Amino acid sequence: MAITDDNIRDEILKQMSEKVSTAPRDVAQALTSKDDDWRKLLPRIRHISKLLHTEEKLLFIRKRKVVSPEGLKGVYRLAAPSYAERVKPSEE
Repeated sequence: MAITDDNIRDEILKQMSEKVSTAPRDVAQALTSKDDDWRKLLPRIRHISKLLHTEEKLLFIRKRKVVSPEGLKGVYRLAAPSYAERVKPSEE
């Protein structure tokens, strides 16, 4: 079965409601079987996460700080907007 953008969006929102923050890797692994390469989903997860960010439904987190997804490199996590109350915005 093909994984749609709606499947990815729903999984991101589900995981954010269950945890303080979630890693894109966790979203990808939840959507794929153990025989599939979950890494292939990461670019789509990042793209859909950016769309959710523009809709103000999620935040990008790096080193426990809220960051902009534009130009973001390296490891990051996804969090619900309520996460911002816990941390200071990044100056990156």
